[in-house]
This record gives sequence, C-alpha cells and structure tokens, in this order.
Amino acid sequence: MLTESMKTAFSSAVDNIKDDVTGMITVALPAGLAIMGIRLAVRLGVSFFRSIAG
Repeated sequence: MLTESMKTAFSSAVDNIKDDVTGMITVALPAGLAIMGIRLAVRLGVSFFRSIAG
C-alpha cells in the first residue's frame, strides 16, 4: 500500500536527482559546446584547404 509519506519521499528523491542532473548539465554544456565548436572549425578549415589545394 502506498502511503502519503512514501509518495512525499519518492517525490523528494526524484526532485533531488533532477536538480543534480540539471546542475551537471549546466556545468558540462559550455565545455562540450566549446569542444564541438573547435572540432567543427578544424573540419571546415581542413576541408577548405583541401578544396584549394586539390
């Protein structure tokens, strides 16, 4: 049987997990975007120089 205190405890636990995951994404997202941007710039640069040289 599901009691009100069990519902409250589960809801609180899920909210804490959500907050932790959101916090980690907030920390990791800028670094991930910077890495992806650098990688894209290198790929475009290499492609550009290959088209000129070829």
